[in-house]
Amino acid sequence: MSAESSFVLQSLAFAALLLGLLFVLQKWKGRDDKDIKWKDLDTVGVSHTSLFPWTRALVRSLVATHQNAHDGYRIFSKAQGLPFALPTIWKGGAVAVLPASTLHLLHKPESELKAFDAQLETIQLPYFIADRDIYMNVFHFDVARKHLVNNRDVAALAAATADEVDVAFHDVWGTSKEWTTGNAWDVCGRIITRSATRILIGMPACRDEVLFEQTRLFSDNVILGTALINCLPPFLRPAFGTVVGWKAKYHQSRCLRILVPFVEDRMRIFRSGKEGADVPNDFLQWLIARCAKEGPEQMKTEKVALRLLTFNAMFIIGMFYVFSHCVLDIFGSPASEDYLEGLVAECEDVSARYDGFATKEAVDHLYRVDSAIRESMRVSDIAVTALARDVVGAKLDLGNGAHIPRGVRVVWPTQAIHQDPNFYPDPLRFDAFRYSRMHEGKEDSKGEPGSERDALTTVTPTFLSFGYGKHVCPGRWFASQTMKQALAHILLNYDVEVTHRREKRQVLLNMMVPATDAKIRFRRKERQS
Repeated sequence: MSAESSFVLQSLAFAALLLGLLFVLQKWKGRDDKDIKWKDLDTVGVSHTSLFPWTRALVRSLVATHQNAHDGYRIFSKAQGLPFALPTIWKGGAVAVLPASTLHLLHKPESELKAFDAQLETIQLPYFIADRDIYMNVFHFDVARKHLVNNRDVAALAAATADEVDVAFHDVWGTSKEWTTGNAWDVCGRIITRSATRILIGMPACRDEVLFEQTRLFSDNVILGTALINCLPPFLRPAFGTVVGWKAKYHQSRCLRILVPFVEDRMRIFRSGKEGADVPNDFLQWLIARCAKEGPEQMKTEKVALRLLTFNAMFIIGMFYVFSHCVLDIFGSPASEDYLEGLVAECEDVSARYDGFATKEAVDHLYRVDSAIRESMRVSDIAVTALARDVVGAKLDLGNGAHIPRGVRVVWPTQAIHQDPNFYPDPLRFDAFRYSRMHEGKEDSKGEPGSERDALTTVTPTFLSFGYGKHVCPGRWFASQTMKQALAHILLNYDVEVTHRREKRQVLLNMMVPATDAKIRFRRKERQS
C-alpha cells in the first residue's frame, strides 16, 4: 500500500470509529439541531429528508467537503454572490463560506474578524507542543516579518541558499549519469529543506543528518496528527488528541537534544557583543536577539530551541509541499517538452549573465521559473477552503443586507476560485507560462519586467495561496527566492522523468493529500553548467 493511501485510510478508519460515537450521542439526544443555527443560510451537503441530516452530513464531510465546497461555490458564491454553510466535522457543525467579492473583509482588525484561533485550530499545535507560550506568544513571526520580506535581508541570503542548493543536490541527487529512481516527495523535499534550514537554523546544524531525519519525522507526524485530530468531533479532541500527538512529541524531544547545544553556542555569540561578519546572519540569530528583548524567561535555551523548531517545521512543511508538487507538475505535464525548452533556455541565459543564481538580481530575472512555480501552487492547492477567521464583533456585514453572526467561523473557497474558468482559461490544465507568456519581450530599458506582471509573491483576489489581507504570508519572498534557485538548478543540471503519479488527487476533509507515493527518476546531464 502506498504511503498516500495509507495516510488516507488511517485517517478515515480512526475517524470512523469515533464518529460512530458521535452518531450514537446525537441519536440519544433525540434531535439533530445543527440546522437550527444555520436556518437563515443556504446549506450544501445536508439532506433534510433523511434521519439525522446534520449528523450524516458531518460524517460525510470527511470525503464530501471537496465536492460540497465546489457545488456551493457554483450555485451560491459565483452565481448569486451569496455565502453558504458548509458542514464539517472540523467544527462539529458548519463554517460559512463567503464569496470572492468579500475578500476585502480580510483587512478588518482582529477585534472584528480574528485569525489566531482559527489558524491554531487548523494546525492543532496544542497537541504537539508542550509549552503553551510557544504557540500563544508567536513573536517569532514578527522576526520573519522583519527579516524575510522583500528587502536587503532577503537579497543578502541568496548566496548562502545558492551554495546550499548546490551542496544538497550533490549529496542527495548525486552526479551519476545513470538513471536513479526515488520518491519525489522525499528527494525533492530533502533539497528544499536543506536549502531553507541553511537560513532558518544555520551552519553546521542544517547539514546534520540526524537532526534532518528527526525534523522530518516530527513534521510528518504533525501533518498526519493534524489530519487525524481535525477528523474528530471537537468534544473528543482533548481525550484523543493527546494520544495522537505523542509520536510528534517524541521526535520533537530528539530534535531538541541536538538543537539545544547548538543554540547555547549561538547565545554565547549574542552575549559576547560581537558584530558584523562575526555574527551569523540567519533566523536563529535574529530570533535570539528578539527573545532577549522579550525578557529573561524567553532566553531559556530550551525555549529558544523549541520556538526555532516549531517555526522551522511550520515553514518547511509549506515549502516541502509546494516544491515537490512543482517538480511533478512541470516534468509530468503532457506539454513538459515545450515547457522545459523555454525554462532551460531562460536558466542558461540568466546563469550566463549573472554567473549563476547566487544573487537576488539573478533570481528576479527567472520570469518563466517564477511563473511555473506560481502556476503549480494554483493547480496543486494544499486545501479546498482557506483563510479561516472567527467573527468576534457584533456581526460581520457582507453588504446588501447580509450578515454573519458573532461566533461563526468563516472561510473562503480558495480552490474553487483558483479553478474558475472566468479567472483562468482552461483552469484545470497546468500551464507553466500562464503568468509570464503575456510579458515576454516587454522588459523596460533596465531589463525589468512590466509592473503589471503577477510575480510568484504577488497576492491578488484570484491567487490566494499565500493568503490575503492582514495575515498574508510574511516569508513568501524568501520562500520564492529559494524555490526558484532549486528549480533552476534542476533545469540546468538534471534530466527528470515522472514514473508514477496518481491521476486523481485524494482529499481528506479540507486537505488535499500530498502526493507522497509519486516517483521520479533523474540523472546528471552530460553538459553541466
